[in-house]
Amino acid sequence: MPFNLDKFVASPSVEELDSLKKSDIVKVAKHYGIEFQPLMRKDEIKRYVLEYLVDESILPSTVLETAITVPTDNTFELKRLEMEMNKEIRLKEMEREREREEREREEREREEREREREERERKEREMQMQKEKEEREMQCIGKKRQENMNLG
Repeated sequence: MPFNLDKFVASPSVEELDSLKKSDIVKVAKHYGIEFQPLMRKDEIKRYVLEYLVDESILPSTVLETAITVPTDNTFELKRLEMEMNKEIRLKEMEREREREEREREEREREEREREREERERKEREMQMQKEKEEREMQCIGKKRQENMNLG
C-alpha cells in the first residue's frame, strides 16, 4: 500500500514511522520542515523526525526511550565491510609505501656502489699514472747514467 502523508500527519505513530521507506520518511521530514542532509541514513532522518514530533508534543517523550532505532537493513554488515575495506586499503597503502621505500633504498645502495666503483677506478688510474711516471723517471735516470758512463 502506498504511503499516505496526510494520513500519517493526521495520526502519527512510531510503528508507522518504523515501517516507512527512507523516501517516505524524507517526505515526512520535509512536511514538518525538519532540516537534514540528503545523504543521511534512514535511521538518522527517522530519529530527527521522532525528536521533532516529541518536541512539538505530537508524540509522548517516552517514544524516544523506546524507539531505539535498530537498523532492519544490513547497516551493521555494511559498516563491518566498510571497516574491512578501509583496513585493506590501509594495508595496501602501507605495502606500497614499504615497496617505495625499498626501491629508494636499493637505488641509494646502487648509487653508492657506483660511486665506490668510480672511486676505485680513479684511484687505480692515479696509481697507474704514478707508476708510469716513476718508470719514466727511472728510465730517464738510467739513460743519464748510461750517457755519463759513455762520456766518462
